[in-house]
Amino acid sequence: MKKITQQFLAILILLISQTAFSQRDKDETDPLFTSAYEKFEKGEYKESYNDYTAYLTKKPNDNNALYNRGLCAYEMLDFKDGITNFSKSIYNGRKKHDAFYGRGLCNYKLKNYKLAILDFDTAISYKPDYAKALTYKGASLKELGNYKDALPVLNKAVEADPGYESAYYYRGIVKYYLEDFDGGLADCNKALSIKSYYDTYFWRGLIYISLKRYKESISDYDTVIQHDPKYSTAYYNRAIDYYELKNYDKALADNNKAIELDPSKPEAYYNRALTKFELYKYKDAEPDFNAAIDLKLDDSKHYLWRGVNYYYQDKYNEALSDLNVALQKKKDNELAFYYRAIIKYALQDDKGVIEDCTSALALKKSHDTYYQRGISKYLLKDYTGAIEDFNESLKLKPDYKLAILERGVTYYQTEKDALALSDLNRVIELDPKSGRAYYFRGKLKKYMSDLPGSCSDLKKAQALKYDKADEEIIKNGCK
Repeated sequence: MKKITQQFLAILILLISQTAFSQRDKDETDPLFTSAYEKFEKGEYKESYNDYTAYLTKKPNDNNALYNRGLCAYEMLDFKDGITNFSKSIYNGRKKHDAFYGRGLCNYKLKNYKLAILDFDTAISYKPDYAKALTYKGASLKELGNYKDALPVLNKAVEADPGYESAYYYRGIVKYYLEDFDGGLADCNKALSIKSYYDTYFWRGLIYISLKRYKESISDYDTVIQHDPKYSTAYYNRAIDYYELKNYDKALADNNKAIELDPSKPEAYYNRALTKFELYKYKDAEPDFNAAIDLKLDDSKHYLWRGVNYYYQDKYNEALSDLNVALQKKKDNELAFYYRAIIKYALQDDKGVIEDCTSALALKKSHDTYYQRGISKYLLKDYTGAIEDFNESLKLKPDYKLAILERGVTYYQTEKDALALSDLNRVIELDPKSGRAYYFRGKLKKYMSDLPGSCSDLKKAQALKYDKADEEIIKNGCK
């Protein structure tokens, strides 16, 4: 049976690096303005905001106070009010890079990415080497999915300020999306060498997954989870690492935690289902496959693996239904053809097996698929075709003992005794506990006039619980 090579679906979440504004304007001639400024410096943003408001009752058009109050609003996460204050500051004469940058950041936080880009462009027009504006313009383009456009902008940000951590951070993410994983890793490493933020560890962990460096990815997600034990996506991604390392128990524990923290992600249910499948917990996996599909995760592969899971529970009708859907959604799904053939074999539909295996082989050559088609050809007494398929299977996997065994049995049926004996001997070398190999070699030796050898092999098959051996021993008169 084929081993699952399912790629997990990684969930991607953007975490915003710490940002810094330009220096606030300070008016030492007015005590209220000075008080507001000093409170901001202490992190007393609400109190600072209130003092700027009081000051603005006297000077409502003071663009410096409006700008500074916008900074307070930003720090209090009131981005709409931040936009209002930065806009008023600009309207009242603050035609400077910092005001447009501040408004751009507020738009960015509100996911108004196109408006943010306009503000960052204006800021850059006033200050062409403004690394922060270049960085967040690149970040905005990234959010819009314009990765190719974002990269040169972020390159300029790095050139403008080689010590600005956020520029490397966002460029690393963009390179991830452009599948430049080595470049993304280098940028994350550089960002971390400047400042250690846990969100950078998150993305570096994701890049490590893409590079199949799972142990290093686990280390990064350990760091993320230590910082934020309720970060569901970190558990989800670490589960991918454990799954790929075949540590299914730990993968299951992390999938459980991811779902406990956020039960809304269909990918988490699907990945947990696959993990349970690998642990042979087919019945337990079924509700997770159902939940994933119910939550609209309904690509071809999702029906494929739910169908396979049904197959292992002997639910052949449900399995066939899902595999049919998988093929409707993706006509070149080789595994869906293969597993549908396996189910048809269980239902004794050998012609259907041959049809589906042939479709699968047209998409991908596989030793398993040639073997399965060979078995059905054998059952339909197409011995020549069966031998051809077993030969093709063995070209792809020379020590595939099942194909050697069944080719030997087929040679026996076609009275090619020397070839049959060679194959059966080889199987017994590879698997001394193959009762079927001893049984057919015992039958073969009888026709080769080696009755003692025949009886010896049949008794060995009997000891190995091969059910037809008893009858053959009686026929041979073995003592």
